[in-house]
This record gives sequence, structure tokens and C-alpha cells, in this order.
Amino acid sequence: MAQEVSRSNWMKAVDWIRGRRPNEAGPIELEKLQAEIEQARSEWAIAQQQLDHVSDPDLIDHAIYYLEAAERKYGFLLREAKRLKLDIQPQQRQALLE
Repeated sequence: MAQEVSRSNWMKAVDWIRGRRPNEAGPIELEKLQAEIEQARSEWAIAQQQLDHVSDPDLIDHAIYYLEAAERKYGFLLREAKRLKLDIQPQQRQALLE
């Protein structure tokens, strides 16, 4: 029960950050979410490439941090799309399962 309340509060905060009223997920918001997902996927791919090509120890730490942040953002957006029953592309669906 406490987890449900906590998740509900979290989703309200996400809605507030995105500038939409509660229970408002119209076509424009879904399009924005789809665009956010695509951008997050691109950031994730860039972070993976950056980690592959970095050799300086300080930059390796930064690349790992950036990759983890990109993965979490992408995963969050995919879960949000799933919650809103947004059509998820097959490659995104696979990333959600990982």
C-alpha cells in the first residue's frame, strides 16, 4: 500500500515537472513522450559509444556515470510509456526487458 502511494506521488511529481495536469495524457503529451523516448535512446547509444572510446581514467568514471544516468532515464520513460499504454517499438520493448 505504501509503495502504491509513493508511486502515485512520484507520478504526480513527474506530471508536474512535465507541465501537465493530473490524469491528462492527450495525444500531444503522448507525442512528446515518444519524442523524449527517442532522444533518451539516442543519449543512451551515445553514452555507450563514449564509454567504448575513452581511455583516461577520469573520463572513464564520467562515461560510466553518464551511461548509468542515460540508462535510468531511458528505462523510466519506457516504463512511463508502458503505463500509459503507448505503442512501444520492438527495440524499445527489448531494452525495457533488459
